[in-house]
Amino acid sequence: MGAIRRTGCGMAKLIGLASTKGGVGKTTICLNLAAVLSRRGARVVVLDADPAGHAAAVAEIGALPFEVRPLLLEEVEPKAVADWTRAVRGTDADFVILDAPGALGPAFGAVLAIADMVLVPVGASMLDIRGAAETVGIVRRHRKAGGRGRPDILVVPSRVDRRTGSGRDVVGTLAGLTEPVAPPVTLRAIVADSLSAGELVPADSPSGLEFAALADAVRVRLETL
Repeated sequence: MGAIRRTGCGMAKLIGLASTKGGVGKTTICLNLAAVLSRRGARVVVLDADPAGHAAAVAEIGALPFEVRPLLLEEVEPKAVADWTRAVRGTDADFVILDAPGALGPAFGAVLAIADMVLVPVGASMLDIRGAAETVGIVRRHRKAGGRGRPDILVVPSRVDRRTGSGRDVVGTLAGLTEPVAPPVTLRAIVADSLSAGELVPADSPSGLEFAALADAVRVRLETL
């Protein structure tokens, strides 16, 4: 897909990255998705709501083509949640990508409450798929409680090892979650090495093309909301 038509101020699409299971590439997908959208001309801001601060740490050691801001929410009081929500909604961007905490808590719930779309990264192992099913169930409950028909859910096969049977079959396996499944992101050394250096995968690399395909899937679904 080509260049992105910019929206007006206050019209940002809010994309959350959420998983109750760690080690599934949540921050990696967050930053490389932001990179693709930014290269296509969109104004992108990543908000790191995870106390682990991995996205913010990568930004500190690298030179990313978009802004990354820490925005924690560690209190459950209504005023704290309202202030956090205003800060997110007030971000001047076309896309705001929220890196949610890996554990359940106020920020995890707040991301699900305001996002237009939630990406659920998932590996090919049985434990990964169980974690994805749990996350999808939580998002569905938030969607029902909010009564707004959102967030949309897109399951993202992540860190897929195509040399294994589970890796080759992961897309079909994840269809059992009855939510749309994005093109898979393959496990490659370049992805981990780039992140460790504060960099993003090259756009013309095989991994870069996979993240571009993910960005296409995200945009297609967002345009239907």
